[in-house]
Amino acid sequence: MSELYSDRAAEVGKLGATLSRAVSGKILRALMAAVERGKDVHQESYGPMVPDSTLCEPGTDVRVLGIGSGSGESDSIILKKLLQRHNSVYSRVVEPSGEMIKRYKALVREDTSLGAVKFDWRQQTAEEYFQTKEGTKFHLAHAVHVLYNVEDHDATLRNMWEQLANGGYMFLVMQSDKGDWGGLRHKLWEEFGQGDRLKTWFRTSGDVKQCLDRAGISYVTTENEADINVTECFREKSEAGKLLLDFLTHTPYVSSEPEIRSMVLEYIRCNSSLVDDRLIFKTMNEAILSLKTV
Repeated sequence: MSELYSDRAAEVGKLGATLSRAVSGKILRALMAAVERGKDVHQESYGPMVPDSTLCEPGTDVRVLGIGSGSGESDSIILKKLLQRHNSVYSRVVEPSGEMIKRYKALVREDTSLGAVKFDWRQQTAEEYFQTKEGTKFHLAHAVHVLYNVEDHDATLRNMWEQLANGGYMFLVMQSDKGDWGGLRHKLWEEFGQGDRLKTWFRTSGDVKQCLDRAGISYVTTENEADINVTECFREKSEAGKLLLDFLTHTPYVSSEPEIRSMVLEYIRCNSSLVDDRLIFKTMNEAILSLKTV
């Protein structure tokens, strides 16, 4: 079974971006229907941490680099925070999915509060983008729930840091290993994984902090917890439950793998609380902010 999951883990590493971007469709609807407390989890967990002013040259735009921006919901929180203190912002959007860029552009058209943002769209993976070796320096570089999917999160963090101007910030959001969902990642890898976990989607905020520690980069963090109603996961014929399990494990069609499904459901059951006939599973985001000192 471990060999089967090793193959699947490799597939997950490859398909991770596909699954995370699929949240805009059926999986997103299943997930958001299940989130009970913390529906504004992005705003609550990192909105207050985003710096609203940066060290910026007089008369110039604040320059922002977004890695894996998706359809723009997270970016918009960051950009609006900056616009509270700055007249204009230049935002370089690095996103490999043409469909997600299309949705992001639609969001920008609909939200007039983003009118002072100058967008630079780059349909590229993080690896493709950083290979261009452009000399632009940014006042803020961010990656929100993206580092699970890059080929090498150490290299991505190093590249983001190098593109920061002195006095700039790097802002990251990941699932915390302290939360039950982070624990599920480690349990899956412990039971079925082979090879280097850091080369798969099964990364957590702790892995990022260890990378920053090794590089001598200081940071501050904040955590935000949300409740997920996982009751549907235990209903054999529930389509919403299957989609939710796929998302929680980041494994396509995990319900068709009896051994993995059984372990996952047992872990969720043991780490959930029963509230008014609903089974509640807790997830925790961790936001990490680093300042590049002059």
